[in-house]
Amino acid sequence: ETPANTKVTGPVKVAVAPYHYLCNGQLTNCVPQPGTDRKLDAQGDKLMQRLVYRRIGKRESIVALHSVNTAAGGGGVRWYEFRINRQRDVVLYQQGTYGPDAFSLPSYRWMGSIGIDSKGNIGIGYSFGGTPNFPGQRFAARLSKDPRGLLTFHETVLVEGQASQNTTIRWEDYSTLAMDPSDDCTFWYVGDYLKKDATSYTTHIGAFRLPGCSTRR
Repeated sequence: ETPANTKVTGPVKVAVAPYHYLCNGQLTNCVPQPGTDRKLDAQGDKLMQRLVYRRIGKRESIVALHSVNTAAGGGGVRWYEFRINRQRDVVLYQQGTYGPDAFSLPSYRWMGSIGIDSKGNIGIGYSFGGTPNFPGQRFAARLSKDPRGLLTFHETVLVEGQASQNTTIRWEDYSTLAMDPSDDCTFWYVGDYLKKDATSYTTHIGAFRLPGCSTRR
């Protein structure tokens, strides 16, 4: 009713840890696959899927992620949690890069999707691959009270890939992690993989819940 009472300011830059986005940007393929010279695009030059805003009590959080190069020579998921302070400023609360690999055989984690449950726990689903692994889907997570910047729950396989993609460098595009509205504790994640001898994707859907998050009554 009174437009003069509303204003938009910014953009405001928020400093984060240095990174180089995976594959040097869109349509620059770098994710290797077994048995083929065809490498996959990682869409590393953009935030993936969407930002997620949650208000838990008086705490307001925004979580986001993208794909970056890792020190081991592969690809990892760089994730962030921002919070909105009393002055309504967006500030960085924590950040981390998930890529737990040895230098001798680095893997790739890319095109992730992030979510946050009613307790402030964070879950992340993402594509996983790199020789000798066919591209598939995995997820990792953390509790809200865990040390900042760490995904403390070990990586879990949603589905193992069974074949390499030879038809194009473009990898899926459509994956998502979402909270189940019936309990606000169950993370649902959907992603793609190729079955043995297949030429097109199969979609796999899985769910997980973190300890201490009770279902709604």
